[in-house]
Amino acid sequence: MIPGYFHRLFLVKIILIFSLLFLIACAANRKTGKPMTLNYFEYNRGKSFPTRSDIGIRYGDSDYTFHHVYLEDESFFPDNSIIPNAFLSPLFDLKLLSAADAFTEPYYNMRLLHFFKKKPRFGVGIELLHLKVFLINKDQRVHMSGTYKGSPVDREVRIGDYLDLFNVSHGVNHVSLLFNYRWMLSKTPHITDGRFQPFVSISAGPAAPHLELNLKDGDNVEKKAYSYQWGRHNWGMGMGFGTRYKPNRHFGLYFQYRLTYSHLHGMYFDNAPGTTRVRMDFFAHHLQWGISIML
Repeated sequence: MIPGYFHRLFLVKIILIFSLLFLIACAANRKTGKPMTLNYFEYNRGKSFPTRSDIGIRYGDSDYTFHHVYLEDESFFPDNSIIPNAFLSPLFDLKLLSAADAFTEPYYNMRLLHFFKKKPRFGVGIELLHLKVFLINKDQRVHMSGTYKGSPVDREVRIGDYLDLFNVSHGVNHVSLLFNYRWMLSKTPHITDGRFQPFVSISAGPAAPHLELNLKDGDNVEKKAYSYQWGRHNWGMGMGFGTRYKPNRHFGLYFQYRLTYSHLHGMYFDNAPGTTRVRMDFFAHHLQWGISIML
């Protein structure tokens, strides 16, 4: 089975879990008979910005770290545009599998939120955040320290001499418990939770990074990782603020700034998951824009 299949399967599982939780929340909301919309499904595109991280690699008699590596985001890949042509073109041609692949390539986020009937300013939910990082500039010189092939190393190096490929490009994939507090402004008899909803949020949970790593030693290149990697040492957290606007009771738009921290210390080589360790951790700034469907 090709990697794209696993990517679609992972996404389908997450969507099914989200959908089940959403239907349960909707059923609970219908029992109340209240006019306020308490259940939100939200989806956004967005952009994370370049960041820096140490990259540590341990295997055999090597345990070394590249310090302060510059990593890019490629949030609009493969279009390099805010307009998702790579998704829209095959969709209009009814090439649904190609459209599904392109749909999951750029940065995206989806979440389910339930606001409490008695305290409707407070909400709790679950979300999937798909951001990514790429080592594109392999000519950058970084400090390398530790042990390489059994010998101490502590010098400036060209990182491309050691890493032929390094990215987390099918996503860091934070799966988080989300807490949201909103202000309900410009209420109307029909939109009782307010047309304008400034909000703040915090989130935390596990991550499933998709590591892609090829090591380089002279002219020799070895493929070491191309897989989703769950693990207790892979997790993330975030905080943000933004605002929603509801033109009607069941539909809204929102914009958000977000700061996330990704702690990825449980990544590994595909052929040696128990004996290797690839580690990195970084902060990332994000801008998100999306739609809300409320019930």
